[in-house]
Amino acid sequence: MTTASIIISILYILCLTTAVATRSVGLVAVDDKPSQRWLVSLVFGVSQGLMALVGYYLGKLLSHLFVDDFAPYLVFAMMLVVAVKLFVDSMRILKGKMMYTVSKEWDFILLSIMAAFNTLLMSFMGFCFLPFGRWFFLVVAAAGFLWSFFAARIPFEPKMIRKLSFVEFSAAVFLFIIAILYLFTDLMI
Repeated sequence: MTTASIIISILYILCLTTAVATRSVGLVAVDDKPSQRWLVSLVFGVSQGLMALVGYYLGKLLSHLFVDDFAPYLVFAMMLVVAVKLFVDSMRILKGKMMYTVSKEWDFILLSIMAAFNTLLMSFMGFCFLPFGRWFFLVVAAAGFLWSFFAARIPFEPKMIRKLSFVEFSAAVFLFIIAILYLFTDLMI
């Protein structure tokens, strides 16, 4: 891999796991124990890694349905789907519809699974596109952990809504650009 493809791959994984940041804001209060923050971050990271693994093996199981000649176009289409989903989510955040408060452990686990849906979608095409190869799952888990670790203690305030919306919107734009780079250049190979 070239330096440019490594940078683009890292940016791709950060865009893919952006949903963790918006869903983990305000989950840990300032006066909570530090172990609470680590636990929240660990659950989000593990759910990202597991959903990537599940998506990969599901895609591998169904890979016989895809023609190899169309695989780059399928990866491009999936990237566009995830980019559009991130854009729609950013608009929903701006309207205040995607901010979560969690009171039970099961709600928290479901929230972490919801945050990993983009990762599941993209890893479904992992049989033909998997940045960092077999390390992809660990890199995705680490990215989910880091997003959550930095966002979990941010207080849930109305002024944060615009910032979080901008983060998801930026991820959508970057993912769209990465999709075009993937389809028309050899940077992502």
